[in-house]
Amino acid sequence: MKRDSLYLYIIPIACVVLLLVFTLRLYTFAYFWNDDFNNLYWVQTQSFSQMVGYVVNPASDFFRPAGMFLYWAALQLFDRNAQAYHLLLWSLHAINVGLVYWILRRFTGSHAGAMVGAMLFSSQYLLNDLYWSFGTIFEVASAMLYFAGILLWSRERRSLKEIWLAYDLLIRRNMRWKMLVHLILPVAIGAGYGFRKVLEMHGTYPTHPYYMDMRWLTLGRGFGGYFNWLFNVELRWQIWAIGFTAILLMFLFLKKKPAAFFQLYIFITFLPVIFLINHREFFYWYIPLLGVSGLAAILTRDAAAFFGRFIPQRLLAPTSCALFALLCYAAYGRTRDLTQSRREWPPPGETLVFRSYPQYFDRGVLLFATQIALRRTDIGAQLVDTFPPDARYRLRFEASRIIAEE
Repeated sequence: MKRDSLYLYIIPIACVVLLLVFTLRLYTFAYFWNDDFNNLYWVQTQSFSQMVGYVVNPASDFFRPAGMFLYWAALQLFDRNAQAYHLLLWSLHAINVGLVYWILRRFTGSHAGAMVGAMLFSSQYLLNDLYWSFGTIFEVASAMLYFAGILLWSRERRSLKEIWLAYDLLIRRNMRWKMLVHLILPVAIGAGYGFRKVLEMHGTYPTHPYYMDMRWLTLGRGFGGYFNWLFNVELRWQIWAIGFTAILLMFLFLKKKPAAFFQLYIFITFLPVIFLINHREFFYWYIPLLGVSGLAAILTRDAAAFFGRFIPQRLLAPTSCALFALLCYAAYGRTRDLTQSRREWPPPGETLVFRSYPQYFDRGVLLFATQIALRRTDIGAQLVDTFPPDARYRLRFEASRIIAEE
């Protein structure tokens, strides 16, 4: 019995670790992008004390200071070694997977449910930009601090912001209404800061990437679009709105408070980005995905309790481990297949042959420019006078344009 319990812990953890490794292995070629060089350019002139000041100062106008601090630290440690940057990003993602497990374990009381939720969070085709682009460090760093905050606040008699308020109202059993008095100051500060940012972003021109269209219609269409991406379907946003509301009311009526909490978590954590009509990205699911993982954990916990009664005790551990391994393989296969187009061209190790290049380039710059354009490091660039017979990709520059030759 003890051995079976040990297997139920070790094997699922090993499966999630392997799932992470194999998923990230698909993107070992990843390089920098234009945004990365822009961010590195801005932080190279900053000192350590300045960067820390931007992070701790809530009134700072510096662009996304927590993520930019990681850019600054990576530049000091790794210079322009792209692989080191991505290893840092992937390491933080792995930490977040662990935090998701502990949050779900605490909220659901189920190891099996928490492992399924962590597995869903660890490898998602929607997050392929996270594996591919270091620019998603902002979401990953924010999520790490956010998840750590939820984990800590679920142990203390305190609450802040909407998510922790929802936790107190829906999950905490010893909640007293007197504790709401403690919310006045932090809620006032948070509301004031949020109102200021909304005014700043709403005041931009309508074609700006961060323009916010603060309308109910935008809210509905935004959620409909993001849920269609998650489930790979094309349903009207009205269907999602009705279904989301009906399920939430059902959870509240049945007093399924943890489930209601995770559903509200999805709604609340999407609010900062849902009105960005010109800047909707798959990886914006990163922080809200904890809510989806939580609902999956609750479903797994209840399903395990129900079906566990019909499985002989001696078969319970091997059956559970086998099913979980299959789930991990299916998750990896979906991520691999749905991101195939991004990874399949050009083939790894391919060399692009150029017959000419721009005036201010040299051979080294030509290679770097090629890697930046294709966002991968496993690509070569060769400059020749005449194309060799075996050259598969033959390119030349003419009038500031790149032209492919047969």
